Amino acid sequence: MGDGSRSTNSLYAKILGLTAPWEVGDVDIRLEAKEVHITVAVPEDFEWFCPECEDRLPILDHRERTWRHPDTCQLRTFIHARVPRLSCREHGVRQVRVPWAEDGSRFAALFEALVIDWLQEAGVNGVAFRLGISWDQAMGIMKRAVVRGEARETRTVSRYIGVDETSERKGHRYLTIVSNLEESKVLFVSS
Repeated sequence: MGDGSRSTNSLYAKILGLTAPWEVGDVDIRLEAKEVHITVAVPEDFEWFCPECEDRLPILDHRERTWRHPDTCQLRTFIHARVPRLSCREHGVRQVRVPWAEDGSRFAALFEALVIDWLQEAGVNGVAFRLGISWDQAMGIMKRAVVRGEARETRTVSRYIGVDETSERKGHRYLTIVSNLEESKVLFVSS
């Protein structure tokens, strides 16, 4: 591996905020496809612990996973990793948590943050089109952000609420939005 590869790997490790044991194994820049593919790996001999009870566990197997990351120099960027799965006697099979994405998400946390920022300025259709994702993916990101926000919120009784319906898509699908009018906060969204 030449110095250029080490520099590129080091740059992407910093961009992704990787810490041990995670490290960038390879960066594949595909100019014709306008894509960057980052492979993240861990040393084979690393000892893992159950994400629930923190017992030391052997690796059961690995799952190939891919996440969309914010673009690099206008090139669509993807993170690839073989994520270990562990077998815990108490909690069953658990996939190791990765530091760059939420469990079960196909998008890096930084990409989800970008989508949320854009959704504060534009509609779901426009954001989805501009970022090259589907409407359903943009809505999934928005719903996960709402769940994260709700988890941080303390529940209070609202004295004044507003209920509004807005079109979810063309046709007759609507979203019902319940808001706290005093604090200008969305309390509930349902389709």
